Amino acid sequence: MLVRWLIFIHVLASLTFFLAHGASAAMAFQLRKETNSDRIRAMLDLSGTTAMLMFLSFLIMGLTGLIMPFLIKIWNRGWVWVSIVLMVYVFLHMSLRNEKTYSTLRKLVGLPYRQSNKEHPAEPPASDEEILAHIRKLSPYELAVVGYVIPAFVLWLMVFKPF
Repeated sequence: MLVRWLIFIHVLASLTFFLAHGASAAMAFQLRKETNSDRIRAMLDLSGTTAMLMFLSFLIMGLTGLIMPFLIKIWNRGWVWVSIVLMVYVFLHMSLRNEKTYSTLRKLVGLPYRQSNKEHPAEPPASDEEILAHIRKLSPYELAVVGYVIPAFVLWLMVFKPF
């Protein structure tokens, strides 16, 4: 019965994570079309409002995903290890990419930002040209591959257990 609850919590945490992450995903695609600094700030703020829920749900998803193999004794299955490695990669890649792109953008538009796990207060905004140049360098498609395609592959591994 414990395993069923853990599976339920694992799936619920996954759904919660993707729901919370929707604002950030929409923002990533919309930003490249935006030129108004006030709208850019609003999108960054909206995306930031779900950060804690995203982190907590990802943590719960990860913990339940690590506990279950102990309970059902499947650590010898390759798909378990591949899933763990891929999800750690997704977490690290997205965290590093966020700091290089969206934290920098928050700084450029004059919002509080985070770098090297340290909160920084808002600074005077950069020029519109500098902001737009940074936005043009953003690649939402890379984030979509890492943040959607890899987890979809992990889901396939969990469902079909190929090895």
